[in-house]
Amino acid sequence: MTVTRPGTGDGVTGEESTGGRGTQALRVAIALLLAWLVPLAAHPVRLDALLPLLVLAGTMAIQRGGTGLLDRFVLACAQLFGAACVFGLALTFWPGHLHPTLVAGVALTVLVLIAAATGRLTPPARKDANRDKSRKIRKIRRPADTLLAIAFAGVAAISLIPYAARDLGGRLGLPLAGEDIARHYLLYDIIGRTGGYLFLRPEALRPFVPDEELDGIANYPQGLHFAYAVLDRFVSSTTGRTSAGAAADVMVWLLVGTFLLLALAVLWAVRRLAGPGASAARLLPVLLVAAAWLVLGDPVTVLSRGYPNELAGLACAAALTAIVVRPLPRPGEQTVTVALLLVGISFSYPLFLPYGGLAALWWIWRARLWRFWWGWLTAALVAVVTSIGPLTAMAASSGSQLLLNGTARIVDRPATAALLALAVFAVLVRRGLRAPSHRTALFSLGVAFTLAAGLGLYQTATIGRPVYYFDKLLHLLIVVSLCALGGLVRFLPGLGAAARVAIALPVVALLAVAGGEWHTTPVAPGVKLALGKDRGSPEAARDALLMARMFPDGGGAVNVDLMGSPWRNWSATLGAAALQHQYRYFPAWSGLLYPGSAGKASTMEDMDRLVRESPVPVRFFVHDPEASLLVVDGERPHRPNVRPGQPLPVAFGDPAAPTNIAAARALAAKYPTKVQVVYATPANP
Repeated sequence: MTVTRPGTGDGVTGEESTGGRGTQALRVAIALLLAWLVPLAAHPVRLDALLPLLVLAGTMAIQRGGTGLLDRFVLACAQLFGAACVFGLALTFWPGHLHPTLVAGVALTVLVLIAAATGRLTPPARKDANRDKSRKIRKIRRPADTLLAIAFAGVAAISLIPYAARDLGGRLGLPLAGEDIARHYLLYDIIGRTGGYLFLRPEALRPFVPDEELDGIANYPQGLHFAYAVLDRFVSSTTGRTSAGAAADVMVWLLVGTFLLLALAVLWAVRRLAGPGASAARLLPVLLVAAAWLVLGDPVTVLSRGYPNELAGLACAAALTAIVVRPLPRPGEQTVTVALLLVGISFSYPLFLPYGGLAALWWIWRARLWRFWWGWLTAALVAVVTSIGPLTAMAASSGSQLLLNGTARIVDRPATAALLALAVFAVLVRRGLRAPSHRTALFSLGVAFTLAAGLGLYQTATIGRPVYYFDKLLHLLIVVSLCALGGLVRFLPGLGAAARVAIALPVVALLAVAGGEWHTTPVAPGVKLALGKDRGSPEAARDALLMARMFPDGGGAVNVDLMGSPWRNWSATLGAAALQHQYRYFPAWSGLLYPGSAGKASTMEDMDRLVRESPVPVRFFVHDPEASLLVVDGERPHRPNVRPGQPLPVAFGDPAAPTNIAAARALAAKYPTKVQVVYATPANP
């Protein structure tokens, strides 16, 4: 007897329904089996590096809110980063830690379960297959998507060339000039070795850092470092390269990749905020301006100075802005994506979390999410998880953290003001506030501006001028303003391709010809990077790599570079300390080597005292016979006069004081069992 299930309208029989459930269960069982068989098969043949791509493809496949490949890609990257940050909390205490097979197996299993729960494992009905296929092809081939892909390809090419054209020392030397990259490498490397977050196990970090810096480094936001460490395990398992140099190379390329994801997130947000009806003709000049600003202006300095966490935080903020202004069509997917983006900001750069939280609250108010019980549950869970980033950052910070100075380049003030004005014009003029998306965009701009202005006023009132973190919030304001430029499509006529490009060229030209705090420095920072004028510290990076190759674990000693000029020696000693896991002993020698105005000029007696008090042997690397840094009188040093902005000479010390080689030899003679002198030959590019 055949019974038709009521309400189906298509004559589905009981037998068919039972068979369908059985087929679905079999399909899920096979998918779960493959989720583990594929990683198990990939590991012995060293194909682990393909597994993250498989996870990414699977995440893209289960998207329902995206309308094209680029939409799915950006959303998948955002969701995976937030999920990885949460996953790291469990992995920290998981016996398998970061083994590629275990990580990939769990990730694919979760994707299969989500796909089964959302019906993505069920193929469409045969009669609709051709129609769905043609619809997908049309979506993928939309002219606006093609234009977005071309704009991103241009940004990628310009960004990659300065790194691809350099050797490892040249690539590593770019962020090494910013100093922070050494500590970022230390966190990334130790997380890879210990298999989890260090703020949950700070004692694992103790052998590698000074006691006075343990709390600060252990509690630094580590979501991106964890993601880097996981990806490095997949790469190293495939290549077999596990040296410090190989790990540093992977990190540099991941740093570049993070900037490219930021660029894609911003360009995608521009297209999304332009609206679904924006034609490629109107979108072209807007994308050209946004792409140029990313690769020529201040955002690219975040890459060149080596701030991976900030890049990740900015990328999450851009994606969050896009989906808060124009939410995804499905409330469930929108809620999950917003939650994971907030987690990503919290675990990478908590300074941006107030912006992310307020933007999310605006969307919650628009969506009336409080009407659903699951909305309250999600809010509670997100509040708990996102509090981890700020709480650990507070534990790592001093009471005056927001007043500290740093090595970030000062943001171009006039250019940023002009960009903000253009963004406000895009969303405000011609009755733009009639659209809810424009009201949300204006609110986002207002929040970003208020945060930056508030901190700037606080810093000015306290120390007399805005510094470091003010520029970081200006970076956030720039990214949000670039996203809001999508509203300009309403004002741009549908002209020919040449005319459309001509509209944007004056802005691009003004951006390229100057930079600096007041837009008075010839040539923009991105132009300098692309032309090789912004070199960073390549000689220092090569020295550090040389020292790490000769003594991978430090050789039981603190290794001090005295081979060349002062800044080179200081940066190389810092880099080698991180690569050799000897950073614990670096701060004492930093004061002796640091040639800046904040550093006290050092004498032979100071150098002798450091050797005498060092808990481990000291190994000096020397090369140039003219290199010097010591003075006779530390209070009244006699040194060569150097004009501001000019490189320091190799012979920077007092002519009456010993050269670096002479000082190293004298200390080796005085402490023969504690001091070793290595006559090294620096690597050539």
